[in-house]
Amino acid sequence: MKFEDQKKSVSRSRRLTVIDLVIILAIVTGLTLFYRYSADRAVSLSAPETTVTKLKQGKVIFFDSENKKNLEILVEIAENDYQQAKGLMFREDIPENQGMLFTYEEDLQRYFWMKNTTVPLDIIFVDATLKIIKIHKNTQPNSDQLYPSEKPAKFVVEVRSGFTDRYGIETGNQILWEYL
Repeated sequence: MKFEDQKKSVSRSRRLTVIDLVIILAIVTGLTLFYRYSADRAVSLSAPETTVTKLKQGKVIFFDSENKKNLEILVEIAENDYQQAKGLMFREDIPENQGMLFTYEEDLQRYFWMKNTTVPLDIIFVDATLKIIKIHKNTQPNSDQLYPSEKPAKFVVEVRSGFTDRYGIETGNQILWEYL
């Protein structure tokens, strides 16, 4: 009789193990689906894709030291955190007379770097009065080196390396910018 009881007990144990595995599998599947749905929903709620990724177009006008119009370039305008964090990363080329304008709400000291940016750039820091306060020329691609504004900046213009030398753009010059 004892042998029969043991046999039934083992048989019950095996059934419970299979049932347990099915339950665990169902829970894991449910959690996976819940996580995927939650992650997708979180991304879609954070900001519409066009707001995050689509850059507005504009132009920046540079003036010389005598406040005469020197040059006008087309720019993509980085206005939000995502656009500003991405900047010109992963671009293979920056056309001459084009660049990116970063706009900020506040005039603060800024730090830029070249991580994942494969093209050397000139980084132009501009204060709230639209005066160029600092230029970092020929920055090192794919570098973690920080390029500080050294003074509060409200705008930053990134252009192809050598641009500021070619067109005589200097600290103290003024700029204007507008949306297209």
